Amino acid sequence: MVILLFYLLYTNMLYERNYFELTEEEKLQLDGAKKPASKNGSGVIIDYQNFPKAGWFYESYFPNNMLDIDELKIDSRTSKIIEDFQSLIDDKDTTERDIQKLIKDRRAYFIIASVLADYHFGHHSAYAFPEFELPPNFKVDYLIIGKSSYGHEFIFIELENPYDNITTKDGNLGTTFRKGLKQVNDWESWIESNFSHLELVFQRYRNSTKELPKEFRKLDTTRMHYIVVAGRRTDFNEETYRLARKMKKDRVHILHYDNLKDKAEQILKSKNYV
Repeated sequence: MVILLFYLLYTNMLYERNYFELTEEEKLQLDGAKKPASKNGSGVIIDYQNFPKAGWFYESYFPNNMLDIDELKIDSRTSKIIEDFQSLIDDKDTTERDIQKLIKDRRAYFIIASVLADYHFGHHSAYAFPEFELPPNFKVDYLIIGKSSYGHEFIFIELENPYDNITTKDGNLGTTFRKGLKQVNDWESWIESNFSHLELVFQRYRNSTKELPKEFRKLDTTRMHYIVVAGRRTDFNEETYRLARKMKKDRVHILHYDNLKDKAEQILKSKNYV
């Protein structure tokens, strides 16, 4: 069991370092940036200017899964990632596994987290979980969690093939999208029936010094959102977009891979996920 927890903790890290641990220098910086707010020691005043960056991860709910907003900038690294992502989705032999591999190998999580641009949460903090398990039968390609003033909300994302049977000639959804939506229906049923088990999954990743907020402990279906990504922009027509608008009312969103590329560029320019 210990080995399994270790495996889950470290294979789903977003970064090369482990933010559950700080260096001695970071610990000193963290302590130095916190001052008591009163003489009796109650409350804390934080010197944000001298607060170490690693400290934000270390003190978050999920240290190894918190998204790094400092990565949201147009530079040689992100520009090359966008270029390679475009080349990948332009290749008709590309599968969803190839896309997942690029995001994981290049640590390009800003691409998948760019979906936050369509929601009103994530500006306080955001987390990404690749291959998030709904045990024992389901695995979500990506879970994105975003926080706003109203608490945390959850986006469960399924990546499907960028080519082959995406939509029909009249714009209705083809077998690839229908397969993804079937997966979403399975997740939704699992969550509604097993939410207490979902809390246990989060325990594998959480900061042991933090108690998870009520959103993680009590099911509120209005906080649950689902996305299926498949196909290219050319697969969508007026009827497809009509269906997309209709499904979004039920918290299900369908996107094509050009959407991800556009949204990723958008957040890099704005330097924010929302």
